[in-house]
Amino acid sequence: MTELRIPPHVHAGEAPHGGTVLFNARSGQWYAMNGTARDLWEEWRRTGDFDTGVQAVADRFPGVRYDHVRLDAERLAGDLAERGLVATEQHRAPDAGAGPDAGEGRAYGQAVCAPPADGVRWLRTAGWLGLCLALVLLRLPFRVPAQAVDVLKRPRSRLRPATMHQAEAMLAVVRRVADGYPGRAACLEHSLGTVLGLALAGLAADWCLGSADDPYRFHAWVEIGGETVTRHEADDRVSFRRVLVL
Repeated sequence: MTELRIPPHVHAGEAPHGGTVLFNARSGQWYAMNGTARDLWEEWRRTGDFDTGVQAVADRFPGVRYDHVRLDAERLAGDLAERGLVATEQHRAPDAGAGPDAGEGRAYGQAVCAPPADGVRWLRTAGWLGLCLALVLLRLPFRVPAQAVDVLKRPRSRLRPATMHQAEAMLAVVRRVADGYPGRAACLEHSLGTVLGLALAGLAADWCLGSADDPYRFHAWVEIGGETVTRHEADDRVSFRRVLVL
């Protein structure tokens, strides 16, 4: 296990206390690392060499035996490879067959939004279809809904940028429809349903996934021009940092 590669589907976000959160855009799973693990991962991302990363981190902690650092690094690399967060010569990143319901660190939360405004009732059908499509896609590997949003928003799709008013109305429709769904429907389902519903109506919005710290929390939301659509109630107390924007 010498050469390490960070796959393109892995996205990182720094935490203010020195750690890092990783998001696997294929599996839809989040992972949190402490400062030492972050240092190793950053060195591997920078150099692509396992031994160089171990030596760099060992040099920062001269009071710790090198073989102890290396053993911890081997365990970390193995764990990361198993979860598809690094690829090695012996272990290429798998195609994460489990959807967002599997594993730890799924983005949870409830979005709070205003009721549909007058003049946007034509969005109701698109919102209903958007949520239904989101619920189906989120039962598949996370790369499927991520690719669906990417395809819908490509330039040739000719989507028009949604206004904040339109996005708020769509989110309200999606939440209202979700209230009648017997299963779980929270921020991940609401936000994806809103983005898909807007796309079906010929409008584009950004689907954002991010994290907050102490304790780690994960959230999914919709943005228009960098502004959050109907801010999550917890956002008044803590700011979620964007890790992936589609």
